[in-house]
Amino acid sequence: MRFIMLFIIATSTMLGFEQDSLRRVPKLDLETLSPDSFAVESDMSFSAGWFPGTSPFRSIELIGSNGLFVHDGMFLGSMPIPGSTFKVPGLTFTQSTHYSIDDRLPLEAFSSEESDEEVIEQAYQMNALRVRFSIPEIASIMRIGLGLRSSNSIYFAEDKTVFLNLQGTVSALHELHAISINEMELIGNVSMEVPIYGVLLDAFGQSTYSHYSVFAGMNIGYVLESDLKHQSIIMEGKEAIRYPSGSNILTVQSRSLISAIDRMRMSAETGIGWQFGFGPLHLGFEGYLALPLNSMLKQGEMSIIFLGIRGILGISF
Repeated sequence: MRFIMLFIIATSTMLGFEQDSLRRVPKLDLETLSPDSFAVESDMSFSAGWFPGTSPFRSIELIGSNGLFVHDGMFLGSMPIPGSTFKVPGLTFTQSTHYSIDDRLPLEAFSSEESDEEVIEQAYQMNALRVRFSIPEIASIMRIGLGLRSSNSIYFAEDKTVFLNLQGTVSALHELHAISINEMELIGNVSMEVPIYGVLLDAFGQSTYSHYSVFAGMNIGYVLESDLKHQSIIMEGKEAIRYPSGSNILTVQSRSLISAIDRMRMSAETGIGWQFGFGPLHLGFEGYLALPLNSMLKQGEMSIIFLGIRGILGISF
């Protein structure tokens, strides 16, 4: 009998605990739940397609353009140029000739063998440091750079005449005049870049982007050096006649041109490029067109249009 009573008391106590535990569990009201209650905060953002925008960054970049790596064109404006501009009256100079470099090779004195003398060629090289920083509020990128640009532009004129050969007959003498202007210029650039198509990803405090962009800006330059070299080359008749040195090439002038040029140069620049950034690394390339806004000369009109491609390598700071 005693065991029966203890069993009844223990069972009643356990049922009391269970009912009390059930009363303590809060009820779940499904009507008060909101989808926002399950939202998970994330520091990741992504955009792709047209005008993807920019994320905040600053980078310092090395940009370079070398005619030996990527052929840059120099298109001369204000053609033709009267010979009086170069102190060669009676001739008219243009930006091209139908004679190739092989036709203008220097020869050994009184010989048909080629000499080791260098041929004047058109050349271009530009290297600069540039700071590039984004302006996310207007989805664009500001660029400010400073560098050195060297160029060697060439102008040609033809002079046809005759001479009396050793056989006592008249022969044609055809000379090609080549004038090169070699300049070194300190140049600053301010431009604005706008991404037009690409992808942008910001995740875990790191920005990654790849986009095509257009840009436009201004160049302001100051010419440090400007030298002129004028050569006359016998194109026809060199088998029978040579210059006093015995060569087919004669250097007519070699002088500084600083006093005759406008050392301050201004140009408008525009182009399109591709840019890539991953963490601290930035790289890309861009094709550009620089249109001069003033003449190279103090007296007279002469200008050069630069068209080329340059590479870019940078790092965030």
